[in-house]
Amino acid sequence: SDAIVAMGSPPGEESLEMSLRGIKELMPKVRTIRMLGSAALMLAWVANGRLTSYWEYDLSSWDIAAGALLVEEAGGRFSSLENDDFDLRHRKMIASNGLVHKSILEVLHKAGVR
Repeated sequence: SDAIVAMGSPPGEESLEMSLRGIKELMPKVRTIRMLGSAALMLAWVANGRLTSYWEYDLSSWDIAAGALLVEEAGGRFSSLENDDFDLRHRKMIASNGLVHKSILEVLHKAGVR
């Protein structure tokens, strides 16, 4: 695939484990995986098409609320890792251009990331 996927890795032990599982399954299936260090930047880049998708296992609402709006207004999809619609209570999230959303979630779920 030509997908450019971004992700983050919060410092918590469980978050690190889920991030490593996701990398292992996604890496052979996408063009590249990036870690840019800023949820706001990665979500803005999904909204403008520089990134195909961005996921993270544990984020606070203040890190994602504005970016979720950008992605959705640009025609993308933003959801929990369980594919529930965006809610400020969800800490496990994925954003995408909408076209690859289901596919990336399937790969993450296969890796045990939920």
